[in-house]
This record gives sequence, structure tokens and C-alpha cells, in this order.
Amino acid sequence: MCFQYAERIKSELILASALIWRVVELGKEQHAEAGKLVECFLLALRGEIRIASNALKIPNFEEAGGRVEEAIQHVRRGEYPLANRLIAEAISRITTSGQRAIETLKMNGLL
Repeated sequence: MCFQYAERIKSELILASALIWRVVELGKEQHAEAGKLVECFLLALRGEIRIASNALKIPNFEEAGGRVEEAIQHVRRGEYPLANRLIAEAISRITTSGQRAIETLKMNGLL
């Protein structure tokens, strides 16, 4: 389960990062509306991470959810580079858990 959650959430975090950088590339007059869309995506992603965290009880998922929550606050303030740094930290935490899951699956001949 950890492997599946980690892969899906990692993909969504990478997409979130790309969306945030796209907002930065837009003109300032478009930041507010584009930021609202990114915020909606991040809120949904935070929900997915909470589900995984509750199911798995792995601290890295909880920490990643915290980083996404912080990123949402930065997006609301228009602080997109800071938001993206937090998303990168969340990616790192999820990747770490995913890698551990892969190693466990390999050791047990399941991958």
C-alpha cells in the first residue's frame, strides 16, 4: 500500500510544483486567479495525503502533508517560490517512504 500511495502522491506533488512554476511565469495580473486554482489542487492533494497518512501511519506522509499545508498558505499570499520549496520537501519525504517500500517488496521477491 505504501508503494502505491507514494507513487500516486509523488506524481501529484510533481504536478503541483509544475503548476506553481507556471503561475510564476504568468503576468502579475493573472496571479490571483491562477493561484486560486493551484490552491484548490493543493487542498485536494492535502486530502489525499491525509488519507494515506491515516492508512499507513508513516511519519513521512504526515510531514509531507504539513509541508503541503504550509505551501497552501504561501500560495494564498502569492509567495510561489516558497510554496514550491515546501512542495519539494514533501516530494523528498514521500520519495523516501516509497523507496523503503520498494526495498521491502524486492527483499520479499514481490517486485
